[in-house]
Amino acid sequence: MRIVALSAGLALAAAVWGTAPAAAQSASPAAASCLSDWGCSDVRPPLGLYVQAVDRDGQYITLEDGSLWEVEISDRALTAGWRPRDFVGIHTIAAPRGDFEILLTRAGYSEQRAAARLAGRRDPGAGPDEPFPGDLTEE
Repeated sequence: MRIVALSAGLALAAAVWGTAPAAAQSASPAAASCLSDWGCSDVRPPLGLYVQAVDRDGQYITLEDGSLWEVEISDRALTAGWRPRDFVGIHTIAAPRGDFEILLTRAGYSEQRAAARLAGRRDPGAGPDEPFPGDLTEE
């Protein structure tokens, strides 16, 4: 008797699920959020890049693509210890600190994170005496 009831229940369930519309399959995917430039285009940030230079006691980090990042003041003591050829991940911060919207993450014995903002671009072959964006130069 149990087998008959079980097979009748399975037949009923198959009939109900077989005729019900698959709402989840017909729904169109939601549009991507445009909270950042990366979310509104086909261009995605790289997973990470190698550090090319650390300048001004950790205030500026130059990555291998020539991008120059200014580090938020509370993270500069940490980034002062970063070295060329360190690999850093690049992520957006869900709750940015002011206009520091990017999180640079260096993996090592412990994960080190620093809030940063794009300060400009430098020639990857630039020397340490070359001026930074925003510096006043005497003529």
